[in-house]
Amino acid sequence: MAKQKKFKKIQMPKVQKMQWIGMVIFIIFVISAWLLTKAFLQRSDYFRLRSVEFRGAADRSLVAVKSEMLANYKDRNIFKIDLKAIASGLAPRYPDAKDIVVKRVLPDKLFVALNFRKPVAILSNGRNFPVDRDGVILVNRDLLSMGDLPVIKGVEAKYAGRFRKKCESSNLKAALELIDVIKRTRFLDKYRVKTLDASDMRSMSFALGEGGPTIIIGYENLKERLEALHDTLRDPRLVLDSISYIDVRFKDIAISPK
Repeated sequence: MAKQKKFKKIQMPKVQKMQWIGMVIFIIFVISAWLLTKAFLQRSDYFRLRSVEFRGAADRSLVAVKSEMLANYKDRNIFKIDLKAIASGLAPRYPDAKDIVVKRVLPDKLFVALNFRKPVAILSNGRNFPVDRDGVILVNRDLLSMGDLPVIKGVEAKYAGRFRKKCESSNLKAALELIDVIKRTRFLDKYRVKTLDASDMRSMSFALGEGGPTIIIGYENLKERLEALHDTLRDPRLVLDSISYIDVRFKDIAISPK
């Protein structure tokens, strides 16, 4: 009969065993402390909602919005309030807001930050619509206060989105990019670019001031073409009132008299 092998029982070193027990006790302590803290935060009267603060909007509708929020959430624990749901609920009221952020301010306040989109141009398509850099239609803006913004013509307004109406036209996107590059170059500030024709991207153009020539620039290499225009306009022999258009799309710039 074969002899059975005897296995020697391996015992954990005393120091290592104490370390393991200490780690288990520490984990239990941390979990218990977290549960007690969570229970305190969610049940204490100290953290019940008492006020709402808005930043970024100063219209009359805020009075009604604040009253409505307090009616729905006052005296509720602020840690049990769904902040994302509040932001989503405010989106239809403020369609011109790019971001709506709702935060808790301890111990008893909600803070709502509204970041509104800024108009950069007016889209003219039967009616006039202010648009921001992303092509979003700003439905709550007063056009009378935007007389200095350039007017984009020749773009068919096709909207996407539910509350935020965004024009998905590639022609509008090209025109907005051109406006952005013009602002960065700065040298056209004194001419006050008022209108852009984006009906054909390949021959996209803009009017140079009141009664000035039309600048045909297209949609490619905008920075380089504007630099070429800058050099052309610095020519002392150039009389803008007698020029019909300047075409900067090609290496040899074309200048046509009236």
